[in-house]
Amino acid sequence: MTGTGSTCLRLGSLAAAACAVLLAGAPPSAAQHGGRSWRPLIPGLRAQVAAHPDPEVAFRLAMVYAHEGMLVDGWHVLKQVDRMVGRGARRTQAERAIIASAAAAIKRDPRDLLARYSLAFASWIAGDHQTAFREFQEITRQDPENAMNHGYLGYLYATRNDAKNTIAQWERAVRLDPSNSVLHYMLGAAYSRTGRSLDAAREFNLAYRDRTLYNYLTRGEEP
Repeated sequence: MTGTGSTCLRLGSLAAAACAVLLAGAPPSAAQHGGRSWRPLIPGLRAQVAAHPDPEVAFRLAMVYAHEGMLVDGWHVLKQVDRMVGRGARRTQAERAIIASAAAAIKRDPRDLLARYSLAFASWIAGDHQTAFREFQEITRQDPENAMNHGYLGYLYATRNDAKNTIAQWERAVRLDPSNSVLHYMLGAAYSRTGRSLDAAREFNLAYRDRTLYNYLTRGEEP
């Protein structure tokens, strides 16, 4: 969810495939429902992490960044989480615990999209791709106006080699957020893979307005 292009894949990796370690037991909080910005959660979570670097709180902050499309911020927090947690048995326990915690939260409130994010991400990392896919379908159904939800669901379709639905989700995403360079880049890549060269060039040109993304893809510069 490296620069923004890979960041999306890395942070999207928490939503769909790649970057960090998931942690158990996010602290209790009000459920986050569709149509609601999660940005008001950021100052409090950042203050908690600064005061006491608790990986559970840091993970929750990364999830909020992921939902809000703040991918570079989210990626940096995920690196911090990764350093806190380490590997081995603790990682496995964390994955199992967050799945159980998120599933319980969803049972209490099926509209809790932050819990569904957690369940989707943790399930993907644990190898349960079907649950991740099902959860992002439901997230997108409940919150169809959030561009990043379509971005993550499109990524999951891409891992299934479902080009039609991948493109449909990413087209919807860029319509909802035309300024999102990462989404334009991902759509361009999907067009390129399906032989739509002119459409791909257009999307890449839009993506490269973000010089951080451009510098990463062309020079390997991290943000």
